[in-house]
Amino acid sequence: MFWIKACPKCRGDLYEAADIYGEYIACLQCAHYLTEDEQARVQSLQPAEDRMADVPRSLERIAA
Repeated sequence: MFWIKACPKCRGDLYEAADIYGEYIACLQCAHYLTEDEQARVQSLQPAEDRMADVPRSLERIAA
């Protein structure tokens, strides 16, 4: 899952991932790892992939 421009440190893009230690959210640009409080705040936001579903497909209509 991705959150666009949601990093509390640099306003970069966040992504959710997991490793042997568990799940985490980190920034693609500055590599900041979110604290549990920051993660709770970010997870209450709407993820980028859900927002993209609302984008109109106007270019498809023009091509048709």
